[in-house]
Amino acid sequence: MWMFFSRRLRTWVLLAIALPLAGRLVHRVAVAAERHDPSTRTARTLHHADSAVTAVTRRASRRAHR
Repeated sequence: MWMFFSRRLRTWVLLAIALPLAGRLVHRVAVAAERHDPSTRTARTLHHADSAVTAVTRRASRRAHR
């Protein structure tokens, strides 16, 4: 079914729905991991992933406003 959507609609769905949901999920897991043990590599990696998802989301929203 996914292949029947146009390329523009698929991109919009990914940027408008899937990316923010993934960002929230990664952020919650990162905070929970940091609360459990802040010095672990998992907590640091999750915070890096959270930063990356946030940056991509902001970049995409700036493009949409232009």
